[in-house]
Amino acid sequence: MSEITVPLPDELLLDNLNLSSPTQVNRSTWTGRRKVLGGPGVAIWQGNVSISGIATEVDERQWRAFLFALEGPANWFRWPLPRNTHIGPKPRVATASGTGKSLALDGMTANTRILQAGQFITIPLPSGHARAVCLTADLVTNGTGQATAQFKPGLTETPADNAEVETVAPYIPMAPTDSVVGLATSQGVSATGFEVEEAL
Repeated sequence: MSEITVPLPDELLLDNLNLSSPTQVNRSTWTGRRKVLGGPGVAIWQGNVSISGIATEVDERQWRAFLFALEGPANWFRWPLPRNTHIGPKPRVATASGTGKSLALDGMTANTRILQAGQFITIPLPSGHARAVCLTADLVTNGTGQATAQFKPGLTETPADNAEVETVAPYIPMAPTDSVVGLATSQGVSATGFEVEEAL
């Protein structure tokens, strides 16, 4: 898989970001109580993108090149998440490994709330992929600039020691779910829309 650069990021509309978690719900026919079991596999991000109002040949050429370079689900692009600001440098993965839904970080400004619960970060993985996660608790450093990030969904790999975590411009690697991607034209104006899922 290769990253394909979005030609006009402001014109790519991102809709319906969802997290799909594999679960099975069993409900008693006698009591009505339910039991939820975690299913096999990992939770993945899903969403929809649309491009509309492409009115010039120059703009359409750029979008054609982007869409056809994706080759359906074969390649991926960056789905930008809300940008963050914080004091000091971006964190790095500490020597201690996390549980899959937490990760020890260091290299940050001491005694500071770096990010708040609900903000996103993107963690590089040894395979070359990146995993976007949403913080479920504030990221607050101790006196030596260390903190443990708690988040969902869980990581699919153990990050490498000292890898830089993207906390300012987080993103999700996304790919189309369908192998057919193209543009529709009506009265000289082109548009398209398609479903995407996390490219792990």
